[in-house]
Amino acid sequence: MRWLLGRNNVRLPWIVSLLVLFGALALRAGDPEGLSRLRDFAFDTYQRLKPRTYNPQTPVRIVDIDEAALAEHGQWPWPRTIVAKLVDRLTEKGAAVIAFDVLFSEPDRSSISRMVRSLVSYTDPETVQRLAAAIQDNDQVLADAMAQSTVVLGFGFDLNARLEPPRRYHGVAFAGDDPSQFLPVQQGAVKAIPILEAAAKGNGSVNTDLGGAVIRRVPMLYRLAGQEGLFPALAIEALRVGQDASTYVVKSSGASSELSFGVKSGIVAIRTGDLEVPTDAHGRLALYDTGHRAERYVSARDVLDGKAPPDRLEGNVVFVGTSAIGLKDLRATPIDSAVAGVEVHAQLAEQMLEQKFLSRPDFADGAELLYLAAIGALFVFLLPRLAAGRMAITAAVFIAIGLVVPWIAFSRYDLLFDPIYPPVTLAAIYVSGTALAFMRTERERSAIRGAFGLYLSPDVVEQLARHPELLQLGGEMREITVMFTDVRGFTRISEQFDPHGLTRFMNRFLTPMTDLVLGHRGTIDKYMGDAIMAFWNAPLAVDGHAARACDTALAMQERLRILNEEWRVEAEAEGRHHLPVNIGIGLNTGMASVGNFGSTQRFTYSCLGDDVNLASRLEGQCKAYGVGIIIGDKTRMAVPGYAVLELDLITVKGKSEPERMHVLMGGIELAQTPAYHELVRRQAAFLAQYRSGGFAEALELIAACQEAAESVGWRQGYYEMMRARVDSLIDDSPTDWTGVYVAREK
Repeated sequence: MRWLLGRNNVRLPWIVSLLVLFGALALRAGDPEGLSRLRDFAFDTYQRLKPRTYNPQTPVRIVDIDEAALAEHGQWPWPRTIVAKLVDRLTEKGAAVIAFDVLFSEPDRSSISRMVRSLVSYTDPETVQRLAAAIQDNDQVLADAMAQSTVVLGFGFDLNARLEPPRRYHGVAFAGDDPSQFLPVQQGAVKAIPILEAAAKGNGSVNTDLGGAVIRRVPMLYRLAGQEGLFPALAIEALRVGQDASTYVVKSSGASSELSFGVKSGIVAIRTGDLEVPTDAHGRLALYDTGHRAERYVSARDVLDGKAPPDRLEGNVVFVGTSAIGLKDLRATPIDSAVAGVEVHAQLAEQMLEQKFLSRPDFADGAELLYLAAIGALFVFLLPRLAAGRMAITAAVFIAIGLVVPWIAFSRYDLLFDPIYPPVTLAAIYVSGTALAFMRTERERSAIRGAFGLYLSPDVVEQLARHPELLQLGGEMREITVMFTDVRGFTRISEQFDPHGLTRFMNRFLTPMTDLVLGHRGTIDKYMGDAIMAFWNAPLAVDGHAARACDTALAMQERLRILNEEWRVEAEAEGRHHLPVNIGIGLNTGMASVGNFGSTQRFTYSCLGDDVNLASRLEGQCKAYGVGIIIGDKTRMAVPGYAVLELDLITVKGKSEPERMHVLMGGIELAQTPAYHELVRRQAAFLAQYRSGGFAEALELIAACQEAAESVGWRQGYYEMMRARVDSLIDDSPTDWTGVYVAREK
């Protein structure tokens, strides 16, 4: 085992890759249903990327029993007299074939002749017989209209149906193996009533979704259990009738010019008249989807009203069906999740007329296996011999070939090759072969995360894990937004708890606050007792870092409100007095030196600079000014859309230049309210009088400002503090007043 699993053993990537290759080849050879679905998904994606081009000149149209037609002529099913009128109108317009994606499996219950027969319990049978004979039956009216036209009826397969088989109007011949063994077998069918079958020229299956929820392939011929002969799909039957052909010729394995090497590989193509339709081994035609196209449709209302343009119907194969949602004939196709079933028949007919087919060649499975085996073996050979970069390029090239070649085959030649399994397998071989090197790298990163994860932010830890060379002293100048928070009256609050209780209280407070900082991409610098220091835009760049810091501060105040309510309930339950917890938050934006600061024995990632110190001073003014969040002027300029109110022009401790302070009241929504704008206007007037020395006038304006603050919902102690300050300034007005307040405390 040491020979196999040694730490530096180069054989292990080779062996693991070889096992992956053998397993993938065995799975592909078995080709379970899951792989087939994976290929179908890939082919669906191809069609969404490059759908079949719709050609409006192709003589196929849909007469739609749509919502407009139902509104005009009543709910479905319509009386057969209306359907007969529709047939007559289409015949007059020159439709070559009329194919119904509709089942006429029961006599028309709205026929007056049938209603008359129900009178037998009220009058003598002879009178009823005379009345019935005098009134023409609706089904007969439709049959007469069909007899004067070229109509193909629809029948449907139903597992529970046990009726006689649909009528066949065609013969079947085959070349090669008997096609019956390859075709899907249905247990029962629901067909049109005999009087209509006798008047029709053809009969085709309306079923399109026998293979699953998404229609990708539709059988062109079916077998019916217990019945001889084959039954066609509606689309191919309409084209047979349109050509006045009488026979389907089925070409299967073993036919002339078909190489099968003695294997009964299935059906190759179906021919009727001048049209030859290549199919898969089970006689299914792959739908080459254009997606829903409104140009195909003509409303049945317009046809019945004589408003349909003749050039849209003359000489066309016309499919009659419905797109009305309530009639539940919506199907999923490779491009559309809900398309009328009749449009699937129309698209199949278009493909046959245009001879535009998707096909998966007989050799596709073998070619994909051969490519996978050859290139997979090459990967296994090269993995232990090439450097990681060169091996990555080699893998990318061959994986790209596995993706690009199938796309070219599809987009240029309408051929379907699997673009998923071979590339995915090659990627798996490459990944498994490089797993050990990756695991060694991860072990190194894990050691770094374990060493530094307890006191550095997750962003910093991840950056250090990816770049260990950053583990050195030094820093860089970068614009950041700094936050300081502090609990007001913490000493009094802490007196309520023993040491364990205080620890639980602090953890319960600091944990959600930390989560908010990290959730807004901030970096926790340090905890200082009950205080938090954090910053944004370092070590990793953060777009809109000032706005993220403001959002965090607002979220902290809201989270604290919820915590206070929880603590109040707990205090009442324990029979003690609840002291509300309040915090002050200071924010400032500016240039700072950020990096690893400390000694060679221990260091931490932090920030230094005047703007950092200013953020701490601003937090200290929250208590003095009776507000929750104070931001510096640079931060205010970085968040122009937020609800911000200027508080004062102040010289803080340790600085000689005055700084404009602002209170952060709320976010963008609050900033758009008229009440906020009124408060800003009144505050500006107050500050103008205050700074110009008009203290008496400023005092009179405070009441209006307080009223505006209450209308906004801003709870504060700022105006009471300013009232006391202005009062004192009135009593003792300084001769050198400049409008700048000098802070006496930090």
